[in-house]
Amino acid sequence: MINDNRKIEIAKNFIEVHATSVAAWSSDRDPMSDDDHYINVYESLFMGVYGDCYGVNAEYDEEGELIVEATEYEVEVVQFDSVSGRSELFTFDIMGEQTEVASFIEEYGRKGDW
Repeated sequence: MINDNRKIEIAKNFIEVHATSVAAWSSDRDPMSDDDHYINVYESLFMGVYGDCYGVNAEYDEEGELIVEATEYEVEVVQFDSVSGRSELFTFDIMGEQTEVASFIEEYGRKGDW
């Protein structure tokens, strides 16, 4: 899994391309530490809360089954949300951080245990 420091870095970069202040990104009812706040933003980003989060480099077989999990992602920041006033693609990568599916495939593929 991606480590917390990388999640925080991605969340900060994502917030920077938005016109709204960081205070608008979480509820006042649920106070949390700064790190937890950024991790929450990252997880919401990754889960599609702020728009569709596409795995750019995922690979699928002919039946549409995932064979290579994405490590690069993009989310559109619409014009009224962006600092520039134009729609922008926010891209981020989680290179070197395997998710559970990738680890499973690597482990069983290495042994030939299908």
